[in-house]
Amino acid sequence: MKKMTRLMALVLCLVLCVGLLAGCSSSSDDTADTTEAATDTTETAGDSAAPVETADDGSAKTFVFGTDTNCTTFDPAADLQNNSGGAVAAAIIEPLWSIGTDGSVELRLAESYEWTGDLELTVTIHSGVTYSNGNALTSDDVLYTLEHLRDTSRTSSMVATIDYDATYCPDDYTIVIVLSEYDASLFDTLGNASNGILDRETCEADPNFTWLIGTGPYKLQGDGDSDRSGWTESVQYTLVRNETYWGDAPYYDEVIIKFYAEESTRYADLQAGNLDAAYLTEATYINSIDAGTIAGVDLVKQAAQGVQGLSLHSEIISSEASGEISSEEYESPLTDINVRMAVAHALDVATIVEALGEGTYDVATSILGEDNWAYLDVGTYEYDPEYAAECLAAAGHSVDNPLTLTLVAENTAFNTALAEACQAYLAVIGINLDLSGMGDFATILPTLLTNGMDLAIGTPSNGSGTDPASLLQQFGPSSDNGLMRVADGTLVDLFTSGSTSRDTEERTAIYAEFQQEMHDQYRFIPLYTETKSYGVMSEHTSFADALNVTNMLDVTLLTD
Repeated sequence: MKKMTRLMALVLCLVLCVGLLAGCSSSSDDTADTTEAATDTTETAGDSAAPVETADDGSAKTFVFGTDTNCTTFDPAADLQNNSGGAVAAAIIEPLWSIGTDGSVELRLAESYEWTGDLELTVTIHSGVTYSNGNALTSDDVLYTLEHLRDTSRTSSMVATIDYDATYCPDDYTIVIVLSEYDASLFDTLGNASNGILDRETCEADPNFTWLIGTGPYKLQGDGDSDRSGWTESVQYTLVRNETYWGDAPYYDEVIIKFYAEESTRYADLQAGNLDAAYLTEATYINSIDAGTIAGVDLVKQAAQGVQGLSLHSEIISSEASGEISSEEYESPLTDINVRMAVAHALDVATIVEALGEGTYDVATSILGEDNWAYLDVGTYEYDPEYAAECLAAAGHSVDNPLTLTLVAENTAFNTALAEACQAYLAVIGINLDLSGMGDFATILPTLLTNGMDLAIGTPSNGSGTDPASLLQQFGPSSDNGLMRVADGTLVDLFTSGSTSRDTEERTAIYAEFQQEMHDQYRFIPLYTETKSYGVMSEHTSFADALNVTNMLDVTLLTD
């Protein structure tokens, strides 16, 4: 045991050192190097724009936001899921309503809604609303958007309870959404910023979503045909006011969303004054700003109600059982609970999260965040490599007869460091963790929709909001995520009962049992509470209030 502990400490030390050298974690030297590099922005930032002056004399006001890489299309259901895509979707398209952090519903394109039957939701939309191209918004556009969500693999399970044959539009401003069974996540789904209402005519003429048209306060600069200056690939989105917007005009005339593959460059541009705000994930930069390293820049940090964790492919789910979402069947070694137990007890989660996050993330103690009304503290798995080795031996593997498991995850700097730390810990007991499945979101999405890998780093949520039915959606039996969804009968029954009940007290008890069962069956190893951090120029005091329920920036809510 002592020999194994000393070896583990050495391995983790080596992993962290590699992470430091690669820029995946932090040190005082890293901060000093970044500060020095930022003194010459032209050289460091490459394609960075010159500082934008915002004026109080009535001239154009511009907000520049630095974030991660851009998406490959403008399909909000399939591709606008990272931080840059979420920001552009929230600015251009509008959902029927928005969900507040307390679960409240704020009407947007919907003028009203009411349950006109036990499974019948009647929604009336505002009349006189037009898209930025002049097309009128009608209830048929709402129906098209729901159909697009149904026909897109990533979102199909989010609207699986809608009875499309029975759903209809009695007039241009009313849609009657009929459900096959009650779905508690429906309001979260329809309030998701990425599920804004699309223009049927435009989308059917442009099925590859090479442009985005919406009813929102902003539009992409250009017309999408002869002028596409609103998107410079790998550089930025440029948003301008939608002059035909049906509501109040937004504060900023222009919003520039700049892409940075390297967070160090993004930080340098913030430091040089070229950005009004920047999305941050690495502890080096988060802690540096929190310590006041950059004068006039504040840290805005908010935790969500979801968690990031390690999902274990624990059962075979056939294509028939999953609604033909999976392209193949794959029997992972993790179907053996002994292997799952070995993984869980081989990882010192608290040390990993603290070492890599340097205090920027809180260790999660369940599959729901502590702020959620249904949260149950089931605790963390005890770090016990000796016991983990015994569990692995019961499955027929050891250091002398190692087992190889494959992992899929988005290859952010933090995820990469996290995966490498897990790889080091697991190697001690005889598990080789193959990290070749990591990549950008568009690359890994097809893998997540099949059963071809063993582990995934991610969050159970596939929507936005506060309801556990939404926050745990990817565990659901109809989920599109082949590495998270459950097929175990007990868990399926609990998930279904929780999402179809309308009684909060009953649902609280159901989700408590679900969380405990997930823990006891070692199906998901919670790692840390999902938190987003931003470096923001001090004058933008409205920034914190401009973050939506998933803590992504909604520039339409900025007022300074």
